[in-house]
Amino acid sequence: MYLWEWLFYDNREPGDYERWKDKAEKRARETGKPVVGPNVTESVSNTVTDSESIYAYNETYIDVRTPHDEKRGLVTLFLGIGGMAWLGVCIFALSLPSRTFMRGEHPVELGFYFFCLTALVVTFGSFYVYFKYLFQYLRLEAFTARRLIVRFNRITRKVYLLRPNNIGGIVTLDWNKTEAAVDPSMRREVLPGGGFLILGWEKGAVYDVDGHLKDDYEITFVGRTARNGAELLAFWEYIRRYMEIGPEAAPPPKKLLSKTPWPWLSFEAAWNTLPLRGLRESGMWPMFVLVKLMLLPVTLIHATGHWISLLLCYEPKFPPSIKNAGK
Repeated sequence: MYLWEWLFYDNREPGDYERWKDKAEKRARETGKPVVGPNVTESVSNTVTDSESIYAYNETYIDVRTPHDEKRGLVTLFLGIGGMAWLGVCIFALSLPSRTFMRGEHPVELGFYFFCLTALVVTFGSFYVYFKYLFQYLRLEAFTARRLIVRFNRITRKVYLLRPNNIGGIVTLDWNKTEAAVDPSMRREVLPGGGFLILGWEKGAVYDVDGHLKDDYEITFVGRTARNGAELLAFWEYIRRYMEIGPEAAPPPKKLLSKTPWPWLSFEAAWNTLPLRGLRESGMWPMFVLVKLMLLPVTLIHATGHWISLLLCYEPKFPPSIKNAGK
């Protein structure tokens, strides 16, 4: 689901960048901490982890997932299936008088013509409201790219964002100007709701798909949600070492993520989405299993919506200029 990406891109206004920078500089003066996080040459962790977040790995680039892949399916169920069911009812209601006239029957009752007019207004009104106001939310997880991909190319020293046009499109970013929203002191911090890596680029480091400099800034979210600060730092360190040192400093993952929309992967995603990690990690396994079994029907419904949303999407691909970059 692309909720955070959509909110970040859709709510931009002129002057946002300047206001954000002024606030960051003011906070830096008050706290004594730098405006931005560690640069790409600074190590933040003695350990590394791929965080089970890698789609592709080779000596040229790594493709990394975004945090919200599991959080999809419910919008598809409510706005997709529910919306289509309502529109189907409207069309059925409109077809009743149509069949009457096609049979050559011409009722004279005023109520019949009132029903025809109401069915016509409700049907076209529903279509208008759905595609004008609701379809944009359905596209957060259906009828769009199946996934977002962040590519780190160590040969070109660029970062590429593969996104649909409605949330920013494809952009190229300077690796050397990457700013990671991490703090080395956060390694002892616990993230109960799960945290994820946020990377940002100021103006002057953002290019469009054709290589033209954009007068804009960028933010992207990378990797699975982390359980604690140490895991988040180790994941950023994995990416940093791959780009700065090479594959020998960031070993390939034991297993790459699959891009095939298998139904059991949707079930696994829905199963792991339930916020019961703390219960499991506390050692209360019997209670954890019991709660999971009680919520199994909810998990199956979520998994079904998750799988349908994947089937309604297309698999995105980088353009040849980015696909062959650095080879």
